[in-house]
Amino acid sequence: MTRASNPPASRSDDDGGVLRDLSRAIELQHRGRLDEAERLYAGLLARNERDPTVLINAGVLALARGDVATATKRLDAAAALVPANAIAHGNLGLALIHAGRFDEALVALDRALVLKPDFAHAHNSRGIALLRGNRREEARRAFERALALLPAYPEAALNLGELENQDGDASRSRAAFRRILERDPEHALARVGLAFGDALEGRLDESIASLERVVDDHANNVAAWQTLGAVRNWAWRHEAAEAAYRKAVALDAANRDARFGIASTLLSRGRYPEGLAAFETSRERSTPSAATLRPLPRWSGEALSGTLVLHGEQGLGDVVQFARFVPRVRERVSRVVVWLDDYWKPLAPLLATLRGVDQVIVDAAGLTDVEPSARASMLSLAHIAGVTPETLWQGRYLAATEDRIALWRSRVDASAALRVGLAWSVHARDDHGYVTGHKSIAAGTLAPLLDVAGVAFHSLQPGAPGDVSAFGSRAGSIAATGAMIEDFGDTAALIENLDLVITPDTAVAHVAGALDKPVWLLERFHGCWRWRLSASASPWYPSLRIFRQARFNEWSDVVQRVKAELEATVRAQTTRDAR
Repeated sequence: MTRASNPPASRSDDDGGVLRDLSRAIELQHRGRLDEAERLYAGLLARNERDPTVLINAGVLALARGDVATATKRLDAAAALVPANAIAHGNLGLALIHAGRFDEALVALDRALVLKPDFAHAHNSRGIALLRGNRREEARRAFERALALLPAYPEAALNLGELENQDGDASRSRAAFRRILERDPEHALARVGLAFGDALEGRLDESIASLERVVDDHANNVAAWQTLGAVRNWAWRHEAAEAAYRKAVALDAANRDARFGIASTLLSRGRYPEGLAAFETSRERSTPSAATLRPLPRWSGEALSGTLVLHGEQGLGDVVQFARFVPRVRERVSRVVVWLDDYWKPLAPLLATLRGVDQVIVDAAGLTDVEPSARASMLSLAHIAGVTPETLWQGRYLAATEDRIALWRSRVDASAALRVGLAWSVHARDDHGYVTGHKSIAAGTLAPLLDVAGVAFHSLQPGAPGDVSAFGSRAGSIAATGAMIEDFGDTAALIENLDLVITPDTAVAHVAGALDKPVWLLERFHGCWRWRLSASASPWYPSLRIFRQARFNEWSDVVQRVKAELEATVRAQTTRDAR
């Protein structure tokens, strides 16, 4: 979401030649002849590098040409020369957004809005900067303010609609996109957004048909092809999804989402050598946050006499899933250090039990001491190891420490026939907030499981999402053990004391699977590639059983099937105990 619109700055000048060249440059700029316009602006700035009007327009042009550094330099100079000019500050803010300097962008945009509170374009740009900083509610208000000031502002409506889709509110996104379509019924991106809103509400066939009409009308629209690939993939039309994703990549080779989509469709069909190669390509620009690691060469599996630093990427469950490959590649390197910062730090006690890991570091300052020779993402190891679905599993690969297992044993009800760990809420860490809604199960929907006699339920959900009071009068049926979980070392120790884990949260499922403990995954209809090779089983974890939605976003049938299986499991356990 990078769209913003800015009116060109204007000026008057007594120098007829300067005014003529400036007018010509602006005309060329509007006609899309950007290189010619740049030559005129460069000439004007050579004559007078402190002309703020030329600097503003030349800065906007540089941004349109993709030269963010030049745009920022010109617009920063213009804002310093005319500190009371709102347009200068507004355009500087936009350039800083493109430079990834979001906090600085907000300073410039806030200054523009002090000078000109009704500057709709600055409100829109401010929304983009806030969104990039994950201040989503503030971003929403900024886009809404831009639209209140300028109702016929398609960029702001598009940004608002995309934000609502990301957060899973299709009804609000629909209202935003229809603002655009009322004036421009053929607006491609608004049509794409509207169709994706249909997909969010489970109308996959309708969404696909709409998107196919869009690509018929706008054959070179990358977003339309990419979104068509995503929705076809949700609908299990993997080959057709791959074709759409490949069309998007043909139009935009740098499109990482479409490249990941290709990998997803291949992996969903068990084509692991191709899929993992595509997965690696889709992430080739991913870098660790530690400045110490970025200059290091990326390890691709060759023999290494020094220290390999492995770092986290994507979700917590992803790191647990791919950690299994560390022992397979360990013999190729002298030493393996796992670095887990910020978001991934709670995994440290668990990954410290992984065979082949010499050290786990949670502080970037400690990286200097280990003298790293190369780096790799944990998610690259599957490709490096050359795995296939048949070679994924080589036995339990993580463990809980004995002292923690003993501690949690004292907190678990040992009197019941079956001790079950339960999770119900999921939190998406990226901008796909709709995943949170699609993967989470409302407490009221899950509550029938609590009626199964002979089961002692224990919360596996840490923090506020694991507050058992969500179950109301049935809250007493779940031990509030989640409140005592501090990290994944605790999660593993608690699971070691249980007989079964039931969860829609895949991070919990990955941990239970890595411990080779029985786990029932409650899976959404349009779930991840890693669970698609079989209706109910997974080559990633033999102990995992999948209970998948039969209909999009419909959990009640899943819960009833799980309840029936749970009752049967209790009966079988009771029979065994009686012998």
